[in-house]
This record gives sequence, structure tokens and C-alpha cells, in this order.
Amino acid sequence: MLKVTRRIMEVDVILNQQVAEDIARLGDALAEEATREQITEAGTNRQAKATARRIEELREQADAETLKLTLRALPVSKWAQALAAHRNDNGTNDMFGTAAAALPLMLDSATIGGKPVADEDKTEQAWRGLFDELTDGQFTPIWQAIAELNGTAADPKAAFDLASQVLRN
Repeated sequence: MLKVTRRIMEVDVILNQQVAEDIARLGDALAEEATREQITEAGTNRQAKATARRIEELREQADAETLKLTLRALPVSKWAQALAAHRNDNGTNDMFGTAAAALPLMLDSATIGGKPVADEDKTEQAWRGLFDELTDGQFTPIWQAIAELNGTAADPKAAFDLASQVLRN
């Protein structure tokens, strides 16, 4: 029997916007601190270490409010149906509608704080309701994963042809 192995991707979304913004802000500060090269007698940047510790503390705090999704790419026909069903009047895609329709079909697993998300929270309507509450920064990783898993055409023929040509020369 022929078997297709579709790509899988994991997405984490911190549902507590304040904690997510605090982590992002501290991440920017850490990047800046790490590039200053302030080497002390101990050989490390004390301020950068303190910032890194604070990020780790916030990560632990955020775990209880982090939505972890494991998504699997859709077969081409199901993805085409999701796209077609969520076209705006001007011909563009409704990415919120498309994402809400695709997610229930793509989900391998969904947890919050390590506990499975209830089935009633994994419907198209429930996802759409969640998306209406998320910020762009919280929704974007979900949309990017959906688009990347389903929107890329993996046709290795050109790579095979080029490799064969290079090896012959």
C-alpha cells in the first residue's frame, strides 16, 4: 500500500498577552545585552544572565497558559476546499476563516498547560472565536504554520535533475 507522510509542525501560542509581551521585550533586551560584550572578572555578562533568568521564569509562568498545537499538512484537495470556502467578495482569502476551517482537519494534538484541549474547543467555530480574541502577534505563528504546511509545493524533480546533471559533468 502506498503511504504519504505529510509534514508536521508544532506551534506554541502564549494566551496571556502581557506575559508574551514581557518575554518578547526581555528577549530584545537580552539580544542587546549579549552584543555589548561586557565581560566581567567572572567572564560573563551579569546583566545578560539576569535577563535570561527572568525570561526562563516567565516561560515557566507562561506554560500553564500556552496553547501547544501539533499540525499536519492537509491533502491538496482538503486545503483547496478550505481556501475556496473562505474567499472574500473581492477574491482575497479570509485568513481567519481559512485558518479556523483548516485547524480541526490539521490537528494532531492541542494542549494547554500539558492538558488536552476539550473537543468542543477544537471546532471551526471555537477557533474562530479564539482568533477574534488574539492579537496579531499571537495569531501570526498559527497562520504561518498553516500556510507553510499547506502552501509550499515540494516537487523534488528539479533538484533530482540538477543533481544528475552535476554528477555527469
